[in-house]
Amino acid sequence: MAMYSPVGAGFPQNGMQAMMIESGPNGVGANGLPFMDEDEKDSARGKMIGAVIGLLTVPRVLGFLVAWAIAHFGSSLQYTVRIRALGDDMGYLYIGAYVFSFMVSFLNKYPMVYKGQVIKNGSGNLSSNMQIFKVLAAPGSQPLPYVVLEDEGTVGEYNRANRSLHHFNENVASVIVNIVLAGRVFAFPVFILVCIFSFGRLLHQIMYAEGGYGKHGLGFAVSQLVDTILEGLVLFIAIVSFSGWAF
Repeated sequence: MAMYSPVGAGFPQNGMQAMMIESGPNGVGANGLPFMDEDEKDSARGKMIGAVIGLLTVPRVLGFLVAWAIAHFGSSLQYTVRIRALGDDMGYLYIGAYVFSFMVSFLNKYPMVYKGQVIKNGSGNLSSNMQIFKVLAAPGSQPLPYVVLEDEGTVGEYNRANRSLHHFNENVASVIVNIVLAGRVFAFPVFILVCIFSFGRLLHQIMYAEGGYGKHGLGFAVSQLVDTILEGLVLFIAIVSFSGWAF
C-alpha cells in the first residue's frame, strides 16, 4: 500500500503512531519501508552484486551464441560479403556500439545493488518504485515516513504502465543503435528480432499494469534476450571485420 504524508488535518493520528511503532524483523520500519537490520542489508548487497554480475554476463553469452547461429546457419555468404563491404576500419564503430550497449545495460542494473538494501525481495508492487521520496519537515520535528507510488486500483495500474514505459526509455538507446548497425548485415533476422522485441515490450507493459510487479517477468525476459542477441550480432560483425574470418 502506498504511503501518504501525514501533514494535514485529516490524517488519522493512530495510523501514524502504529506505523512508527511497528519496526520488527517482519514489519515495517519507522520510515515506512520494510524493516531490515544491518546483517540483512549486507546479505542483500552481496546477493544483488551477484545478480548484477549474472545479468550482465549470462544473457550476453546466450545472445552471442544465438547471433553466431544466425550467422552460421543463415545466409552466411551474403553476410560475409556485406561485412567486407563495410570497410576495413568499420570494426571500430561496431566495437564502440557494443561498449555503448554494455554501458547502458550496466547503468540500468547497477541500482539493484542498493535496491536490495532498501526494498526486500517479495515486497510486491513496492518494488516498482524507482525513487523513494521524503517529506520536508521543520528542523527538530519527527521525521515522516517516505513517500512511494500508489499501487492500488486504477491509479496503481496507471503508475505501473508508466513505470514500464520508463523502463523502455531507459534501455531503448542501445537497442536502436544495435538495430541500425546489425541491420546493415542481418536485415531479415533483425526484422524478426524487432518484432519479437516489440511483442515482449507490449507484454511487459500490459502485464505490469494489469497484474502487478512480477507479472511482467516474461515480457522482460523476451525483450532483454532479443536485446542481447542484437548486441551479439554487432559484436560478431566487429570480430569478423577485424579478423577476416569467413563463416
